[in-house]
Amino acid sequence: MNRDNTVFEADLTETGADLRGHFLLTTGYHSPRFFLMARLGEYPERMDRWAEALAQLLHPYPAKTLVGAALGGIIPAYATAAQSHRRVLIAEKTADGRMALPPNSLESGEPVIVIEDAVATGSSIQKVMRAVETQGGVVVAIGALVHRGSTISWPVPYRPVFALQEPVAMWTPECCPLCRDGVPLTKPKT
Repeated sequence: MNRDNTVFEADLTETGADLRGHFLLTTGYHSPRFFLMARLGEYPERMDRWAEALAQLLHPYPAKTLVGAALGGIIPAYATAAQSHRRVLIAEKTADGRMALPPNSLESGEPVIVIEDAVATGSSIQKVMRAVETQGGVVVAIGALVHRGSTISWPVPYRPVFALQEPVAMWTPECCPLCRDGVPLTKPKT
């Protein structure tokens, strides 16, 4: 698929999904840029464009089910499932921090595609993959709306709609230059 990335970049900017500042990521890292994809999800016509692009990227991978992670992956997974005429499931965080699917929601050996909104370290995807495998499913591909540019190695094909060419910086709190400079830390998902 030949995509015009300027359209996707404009969607991120115009919806306020591409944030700049000093952010606490869910992994505990700090970063100067955050993609709050819930803002994109506020505009169904824009989300449909992204979901259509993601559905086309994932078309070659045989799977009847897409699995998104609560909370960020719900809208992208649902919208992509609608575009690709596939079933959708949502993995939810458990009390111990893992992800879990509803009991008996996958058949043994069922091929699954994992969907995420924005990928920084890939920790949420790894948790969803474990949840799929726990139920006997097989992850055949991973799709995302935004890839922040970090190098992540996956055992299956990974297809983001929009990938930054240069990785967005991430630091541990003790190495964060924004903390040293006194820039206020923001938790964008709260």
